[in-house]
Order: sequence, then structure tokens, then C-alpha cells
Amino acid sequence: MARTERGATQEGVRRHNLSTLVGHLHRHGPTSRAQLTRLLGLNRATIGSLVDDLASRGLVEEQPEPERRPRGRPSKVIGVSSRAFAVLAVEVGVDALNLALVGLGGLVIARQRSELRQDQDRSVEQVVETIARLGRRMLVRAPVGMTLLAVGVAVPGAVDTESGMVNFAPNLGWRHVPLALLLQRSLSAGVPVRVGNDASLGAMAEHSRGVGSRVNDLIYVHAEVGVGGGIISGGRMLEGARGYGGEVGHLQVNPSGRSCHCGSRGCWETESGEAALLRRAGRGGGGRAAVEEVLRLAQTGDPVAGRALDETVRWIGIGLVSLVNALNPEILILGGMFDEILDLAGPALRRALAQGAYDSEQPVELAKPSFGKEAVLMGAAELAFNLVLEDPTMVPGLRVEAGERRAPEPLQNGRRPQRRGARPRPTRVEAGTPESAQVAVRGKS
Repeated sequence: MARTERGATQEGVRRHNLSTLVGHLHRHGPTSRAQLTRLLGLNRATIGSLVDDLASRGLVEEQPEPERRPRGRPSKVIGVSSRAFAVLAVEVGVDALNLALVGLGGLVIARQRSELRQDQDRSVEQVVETIARLGRRMLVRAPVGMTLLAVGVAVPGAVDTESGMVNFAPNLGWRHVPLALLLQRSLSAGVPVRVGNDASLGAMAEHSRGVGSRVNDLIYVHAEVGVGGGIISGGRMLEGARGYGGEVGHLQVNPSGRSCHCGSRGCWETESGEAALLRRAGRGGGGRAAVEEVLRLAQTGDPVAGRALDETVRWIGIGLVSLVNALNPEILILGGMFDEILDLAGPALRRALAQGAYDSEQPVELAKPSFGKEAVLMGAAELAFNLVLEDPTMVPGLRVEAGERRAPEPLQNGRRPQRRGARPRPTRVEAGTPESAQVAVRGKS
């Protein structure tokens, strides 16, 4: 019988409430039932029903209250199952690959890092192979019984988030790379792979669980070899028609400036990125270690390093003023190298904003990311978690047959398998699982 419109509406409301509840626990930590009732504006019976539903799917569990009194009856709170469900987060940088296995609630279970020292290390083929190798190694060492939900990948370039296509990553030399598809094939984990711009994912992490969680309009600017931006406007990510929204590093600030990897001239990142700082300090290269040395020398009063920092700060301020006047954020979050420069030159940057911003009566707040250098990596994890946070019903519930609790079936292509008779058991991480084995899957491809 066809589902009635009322039934469909009720199901949609319940799915929304499940999403809101598990999202709150993921972002804000364990919470009592009484607090959930007050915060979500639902009655106790509804909260109880939603908690039971999520618990049957293994997503939440009752836990002892972390800060309970030493005497008296221990109170309980509801929290996410951090070691039961996890995602694989990947940050593709110009100099390194960073991977983390992250449980619900943001628990980092394991980390891996691989340096990208030569151009061939940054090739699409080599990056995909390295991610797959390190990812499989992490999954083999994952907690027994853990279920992998999805993979989230951050890339320094313009990304079509729907298809996972990297349209253009100038500092990697990539064009039109179907990264999600390549990683899905190479990882062989059977889970969906989602890809996003690195700075946009940094903004997502800070807006979801970081310093920007209290506002709906923010800009996260991430500076390393290049400069990227993640823009949250009205509580939503600004991505643009083809994924180029937030490419703030390619704002033209100096028409007579240096050529940029993107093919233009005088881009903001050519005047304010790592290479610009090193060039002004008389360094031909040296990467991250050289940048940290120049900043250290500037802090100790070295005149050459000091002048290099001052000139770089001037260009940083020019770009930030343009962003503030165009987008009117409540808060500017500076990540990567800009995070360190904020410590050294915060007053100069605030003066630049006060003098150049259109709305000088309400100065924008300058802040450091709560997640520090891991903001982008945690954003990649959030991108992957969004699959289940947006629709917790994609994780099937436990079945009870003849008094026995059975594990839910894994999803296949985002749907429960339609089979008669005996039901197959889900594949889970078991002790001693070989590298070629797959972990349990809950997700849609």
C-alpha cells in the first residue's frame, strides 16, 4: 500500500528529530535526558523514544555522568558510541598527507602522516596509492567491532562536492581529478567517499564544534603554500556554482605582482602566503621549517625577518579588509601560517581592519581555530559524519529474534538488502583481520 502523505510527513519529522538529537550529542557531548528535553523542545516520552531508536542502531549509549558527585546514586547521560562508529578523515596538503580515524563525537582513534617531498609524491596516482595504503593500515588496527561509516577528504583546490571531482588544485598541479571515485576503488572499503575544499572544511569544523559555533556568518582563512577560505553565510556553506566559492587566495590584490600558479598575477596568496614570507626574508625555500624559523627570528628582533613579517602582515590585512567589506562576517578565523602570525602581529591586523572595514563601529572578531593545525582534518571528518548525522536511519536498527539481539545488516548502495531466508552477518573489524579484509559498512555510495 502506498505510503500516505501524513505518514511520510510523520516519518520526515521523526528523521529530523533523530538527526537533531544525534547531531547535538556529536557536537556538544554527553547530555542528560532532562537537558535534551529542554534543549530540543520535545517532551520526555518523545526524547525517550528517539534515544531508544538511536540506541537500537548502536549510535548512542547510556554513560555515567563525567562530573558526578562522589556520593549518592550515579546519574546517567546519553552519549554517542565513539568507538562503535567512525570515519576516515584525510587532509591532502602540498607538503604532507594527514589521516585520522575519528569516532563519533570527534574522538581521534588513530593518526597517520606521510611527507610529500617531491613532485612525483604529489601526483594523483601516488597520492591515491599512499592514502589507500595508510588507510588500510589504520583500519586493520581499529577497535574490534568498529563500523566505518564513510571517508572524508580535504583538498587545497576547487571541488565539486556532489561528484567528488577536484576541478582545479593549482598548488598540486591537478585538474579534473575524480578523486572520490579513485579513492573508492583504491580503498576497497565499500564506503562512500566525500571530498571538499580544505579551507571550507576548516570552516565547517569550526562552525560545528569550534570557535565559530555561536555565529552564523564566519570566514575561515587557511594559509600554507597557498591561501584558501571557507565561508559560512547565514549558517550555510558558500560553495558557488562549481565549487569555486571561497577561493580567496586568488583575489587579485596587486595587478603588477608576481605570477600565480592559477595563471593570474598578483593573487592574494602570492603576496601573503608562505613563499612570499620566505622570499622577503631572503630564503629560497625550505618549506614549513623555514617559515617557522623566520617567524621565530622576527619574534626575537631579527631586522630582516622583522621586515619580511611586517610586509607580509600588510598584505594579509589588505586581503582581510576586502573579505570583511564584501561578506560582513561576525568572526574571522585564521588558520595555518596566519594562526601563528596572529600571535605575533594581532594588533597590526586589528588596526588594518579598524581602518579599512566599512562597518568600523562593529569590528569583526579575529580568532584562532579551536582545532589548531587539525581544523582542516577535523572538517574532513565532519564532512564524512554528515552522511549519518543528516539521516541516522541510514544505519539499520538491531533486530530481536527469539530473544536474541542480532547485529543490523550492512547497507548496500545506501539500501538494506532485500533478501528472504537467512540474513548475512555484517563484516566487522575482528582481531587479527588481514589488511585485505573490509570493515563493517554503514553508508550510501
